[in-house]
Amino acid sequence: MLISVFTPTYNRADLIHRVFDSLKVQDFRDFEWIIVDDGSTDNTADTLEVYRKTADFPIKVYHQTNQGKVAAINRGLNMAEGELFICFDSDDWCTQDALSTIAKQWDALGPEGRNAYCGISCLKVLPDQSMVGEDYARMKTMGESYVDRFNRRIKGDKWEILRTELHRHALYDLAAHERYMAPEYAWLKMGRTHKTVFLNKALSIVEYQEGGISLNNLAHRASSPVSAMRFYQLAYSVSDNWGSRLRSTINLVRFAYHAQCASELPPVMKMISAVPGWLLYRKDLSSLKKRPRQGAK
Repeated sequence: MLISVFTPTYNRADLIHRVFDSLKVQDFRDFEWIIVDDGSTDNTADTLEVYRKTADFPIKVYHQTNQGKVAAINRGLNMAEGELFICFDSDDWCTQDALSTIAKQWDALGPEGRNAYCGISCLKVLPDQSMVGEDYARMKTMGESYVDRFNRRIKGDKWEILRTELHRHALYDLAAHERYMAPEYAWLKMGRTHKTVFLNKALSIVEYQEGGISLNNLAHRASSPVSAMRFYQLAYSVSDNWGSRLRSTINLVRFAYHAQCASELPPVMKMISAVPGWLLYRKDLSSLKKRPRQGAK
């Protein structure tokens, strides 16, 4: 099997049909759909059972207590049988040729080429077809990595199609009792050793929900500060310029204040980052009071 489409979901029974409807009309059929229901309290389970009985493609469903999206992704990777793993959020949909386009791009690399790549990244658009962030005009289609994308500071959410085997060796290293980690954590780990195909084409359509992670990013990071620190430690290690290193260290110090623990930084970087990190921390506290965290996924 080439593709494992993975959907983590939490109380999205009224929206998850978007994924199902998209998969039903794909012009490529060598895929499975894996859903991890992260403790939903609506009728998600019943909805998924109807899909499982009526679909003409394999569907696997796993129900777990609410642990958050990152834990759901780690679980989904263990269930996946496809060569490629695509995280397809429960409130999104995609173009009819999305999977066939991905398959053609992957096949075009050839056996030796695929060994050098961790996957494909393409663009997302909003329902009105406006771009999420910027396109990939500043990235080469071939020969560059997620580390290059990070250091070039490409803006906006993108759709990632990743080699399952490599992703299993780059799981999200969540701290105990925490629920959130930046998606880039796994991508940067893979980007240190493998390249990515940066496809300058939109295959995914997104509509950000009020209670979703994307619109509540600060609250999720602040509630999982040790995991946030682990991400910024990795970001610091792959940064190739002074500005990127400084941003990473300031954020590392910032979330160290949230975690009430020490940050592991060279003394000079710790000294430079201490004041701006503390100021961001104080700003976070003010912002979180004004906008309490909304529903966990």
